[in-house]
This record gives sequence, structure tokens and C-alpha cells, in this order.
Amino acid sequence: MLKSIPLLVLFILIPLRVISQVGWYTQPSGTGNNLNGVYFADNNTGIVAGQSGTILRTTNGGTNWYSIPSGTGVHLFGVFFINSPTGWVVGDVGYIMKTTNGGLNWTSQSSGVGYQLRSVSFRNALTGYVAGWYGTFLRTTNGGTTWVSFSTGITTNLNCVSFMDANIGFAAGQFGKVIRTTNGGVNWVEISSGTSAQIEQVVFTGPNQATILGESGIIRKTTNLGANWVTQSSGTGNWLNGMNVKQNNFFIIVGDYGTIRKTSNGGTNWYQQASNTGNLLKAVSFIDTNTGWAVGINGTIIKTTTGGWVLPGTPSLTSPANGTTCFSMTGTLNWNDIFPPITNFRIQVSTGNTFTTNIIDQSGIGVSEYVLSNQLAYNTLYYWRVRATNQVGDGPWSSIRDFRTTTPMPQVPGLISPADNAATNQTPQLRWDTITTASSYRCRIATDTGFTNLVLDSNGIVNRYLNVPAGRLQVNTRYYWKVYAGNSCNTSAYSLRRSFITSLTGVIQNSTEIPAVYELYANYPNPFNPMTIIDFDLPEDSRVMITIYNAIGEQVNTPVNTELSAGRYSVDWDGANTASGLYFYRIEALSNTASGKSFVKTRKMLLIK
Repeated sequence: MLKSIPLLVLFILIPLRVISQVGWYTQPSGTGNNLNGVYFADNNTGIVAGQSGTILRTTNGGTNWYSIPSGTGVHLFGVFFINSPTGWVVGDVGYIMKTTNGGLNWTSQSSGVGYQLRSVSFRNALTGYVAGWYGTFLRTTNGGTTWVSFSTGITTNLNCVSFMDANIGFAAGQFGKVIRTTNGGVNWVEISSGTSAQIEQVVFTGPNQATILGESGIIRKTTNLGANWVTQSSGTGNWLNGMNVKQNNFFIIVGDYGTIRKTSNGGTNWYQQASNTGNLLKAVSFIDTNTGWAVGINGTIIKTTTGGWVLPGTPSLTSPANGTTCFSMTGTLNWNDIFPPITNFRIQVSTGNTFTTNIIDQSGIGVSEYVLSNQLAYNTLYYWRVRATNQVGDGPWSSIRDFRTTTPMPQVPGLISPADNAATNQTPQLRWDTITTASSYRCRIATDTGFTNLVLDSNGIVNRYLNVPAGRLQVNTRYYWKVYAGNSCNTSAYSLRRSFITSLTGVIQNSTEIPAVYELYANYPNPFNPMTIIDFDLPEDSRVMITIYNAIGEQVNTPVNTELSAGRYSVDWDGANTASGLYFYRIEALSNTASGKSFVKTRKMLLIK
């Protein structure tokens, strides 16, 4: 029964590890020794070197690590492979070892020095370089059979060496020391790095370009072979130890307290990654931009197959605010950026909050916004959400927000009556066009063209006319008026301006058009209660009298008795103080011109209360 427990645990752990293998995850190394160097030649085969002669080897990408006898108990630091079978490690007291079978067996090579060697690199199978303490620099041109020491001109410890080509190289170490060679390491000159912090790594990242890193999180870059070094912000004050370059702009660095920083733009921006360890990391090796390993103290080995990235986080929707109304048909939906790494987004817009039928379902969006282009309907409630996608996969959907789109913009109303410059009574009815997309209107009346001296500002009018209340207008005064149309979201521009003049007589001139003949029209409405309108035409300037009689011929009222210029007119008659019944109205007009024309006509009307 007890023997089945480990098997049960194994089956439990396997799916958990598979699920968690995004970002960085731990691999069991089988040792508690400090690990100082790592090198992978391909996706499967890797070598790790460390404390007390430790050499670990894997042939399955680190799933299993095996201890390889090194034949030494000295601390090992630098590891470098020129190809899958051929590699070197260096360590304390001038120790150099070489393998030609992928790390299964190691053979010592004579360095000729007794100092700690920290870094090894090869240009090809024959030419290689080693740097170490007390300014030590070694070079081989026969695969390490013979190592030759060259003076560097300094005695401070060197921690790293890197060559751009067969001639140009850098070495660096304590107190910010950087030395340069232009003849393959035969001669060296010291150049200023601009820092006194200890340098742990120098790496050529492109033609004439190199990066140094080390103490207190320093990162400095040169683009002119060290003539100038520019500080880059690593975003950490932790000690940085190792760096790996894949492609010109893809760099990754590791350091103390599990620090990992990554850039995909040559160091302009460095982004933090979660290493899932708090141990000091000493070295890092990537075989491409996705798959890599880092090693550190206490036997730490971590791996990533996603470039160190995890699934993207949840976007936060920023605008419009939830519940926004009157949202523009060409408005912009915004959310926060999710990075690093480079992320694109998918947005869904739907009329339902389950998103079963989407009006918009757009992926591959490279910015944190989406600009609408009249894809939606007016005055409609919509729901929207966003998710981020990176090289690892899809992140979770954001929360859901809703907004209501705007209503159509109303057209500008056209004014109908009274006609421009017409004469009116003191309670005229102002009329304008019906606008189908409007739910209300605003009418303004003023005594000046700028509408600063308002006598009436009526908003929320639901009809297409306004009856001016009594007491607002003075007689014999010019007034200006205009109207705009509105709905729940928008208002049109104001109409063209018109004016009217309140008449002393109460007679309204509807038009300055000159009619052809005299005429008295049927009143409207008819029957009426208690107001009715009487229209008449004057083809010439005339003396006009309109008289109202009851059914037995008694004179009841004379609403018009004045001289008027030629035109079309109307007059209101109020029968509020008159009994119901049949009435007659009669016009008598006499031309004031030389024609001497006269006009008399009578019509009947019915007042019903």
C-alpha cells in the first residue's frame, strides 16, 4: 500500500506541471550546490557548471538532469559550447576543461595560470578566449590544446570577455574596468565605462554595439565600440550577473533575488519577468527567443518555453464610462495597455451581455483603443468587452460595460409664419417646420439681432408652434425670433432669423406680396370657440373697416378700422364675451390711390360655446 503513494503523487503532479508551464518554472537539478554557468546548444542538450566541480547534463530539455563526473572539486564558472558535442568550462585555480561528446566526458587543458577563470567564449572550433582574476586574458588558436596569456595592462579582476569579430573584443570586471583590443587580444587599452560599479557581463549585441551589466542593476550600452556608454534603466537595483542575446534586439538578463529583465528593442525598454524564485541567478542561456534556462545558487534551475512571458493580464476598460448615453457613432472605445510582451487585443460589441451575437468582433488590434466608424445603430444599448493576446495565448476577458449610442442630429427648422418683417398682434402664433428626428424645440424672441435682450426663451416645446403669451410683447415694436430642434442627445443649429412688428391695430400682415384683387376669406376655424381668424387681401393702399354683426343685424365689434398698405392680412376676433350664435363679418375697403376702387363683402361664421 505504501509503495503506491509515490506513484499517486506522480500522477497528481504531472498535470499540474503541464498546466503551469508558462513563464518561468523550476526544474529539479538534484543538487544544492551553487550553479554558475549554463549553455544549451539545442532544444535538448544542455550543460550546467557550478560549485565544487559540479557538472550537470540534460538530453531532454532539462526534464531530467544528471550529474557528470568532472574530475575536479574546484568551483566552475564559465561554460561555452561551439556546437552540440564540443564545449569548455573554466573555474578556480586556472582550471579549463573540454568535452567533445556533448559533456559526457571532460579533459583538462593547461591554462598556464593559477588564478580564478570566470569567462570563456569561442569564435570557432579553434579560436577561443578566457578572462579571469588579476587581469588575466588567455587565447587559444588550436581548440585549447595550447592557451597563451596576453597582458591586459590591468591587475583588477576580469569577470567577462566577448569578441565582435576576430580582432575586436572587450573584457570587463571590478571597479567598472573595461578594456578593448583591436588585434585579437594581443594588445589591450583601458577605456572609460562611465561607472565604478563591478561589471559581471559584457556582450556584443550588434556591429560596434555592446552592453555591460552588473552591480546595483547597472546597464550601459555603446554603439561606437566603447567611445561612449549610455545608461539604460534596468528598473532594478539588484545585482545583475548574466545576459544572453538572441537576435539583435532580444536580450535577457538575470540577477540577485531571482531578478529577470527582458528587452525586445535593444534595451530601450527593459521589462520585469516573474522568475518564480527568490534565489540569486548567475547565468542564462536561450536557444531561440522562446526557450531558455537560467541557473543560480542552491541548485536553482528555471526554464521557459514562452520567452519568459505568462498569459496577458485582464484589460481594464477606461472609456466610455459604464452606462454612458448619447455615445458618438464615431466614438472611441479605450482600455489600458497590457505589456510586456507585445500584445494585441480582441474587442466584442453586442446588443446582449452574453455576446452570442456580436455586431463587432475584431481581433489583432495593435493599440488599446477601437474607433467606431458608423457600425452601430442610433439610440441603441450596446455591451462591450476586451481581451489581450500575446505569444503565450489569450488572456481573460475584461469586465463588461454598456453604452447607448447617440440619436440622429435633427435638421435645422425652417420658419413658416409670420412672414419675415410682417406685422402681428401682441400674441402671435409662431410656426415652423416639423423635424421628424426632433422631440422638442426651443424658440427665442429678442429685441436685438444678437439675442442678448431676450423677452422669451421657451425650451422643451413639443409642438411645431408657439403661442406667445399675453403681456410679453409691446405694441409697435420689432422683435426677432429663431428656433432650433432637439432630441435626447443632440440639438440642431438655430434657424435663420426672422423679425416681426407688433401692430397698433392688432392686424397682422402675413405677406408683403401684392394680391391682384380685393378679397375677404372664410374665417378659420369655423365654427369656433372663442377665437377665429379673418384673412383679407388689399391690392392697393386702402382705408379698411371690418365690422361684425349678430344675426339680427346689430353691430357687435369692429376689429379693423384703419389705413393699410397693399398686402395680405389677418385679424383675430375673440368671441369670449359674445353669446353663441350666427354672426356676419363685413369688409369695406376704399383705395387711397387715384383708382378710387372700393370693395364690400360679407361672410357668415358660427360661434359655439
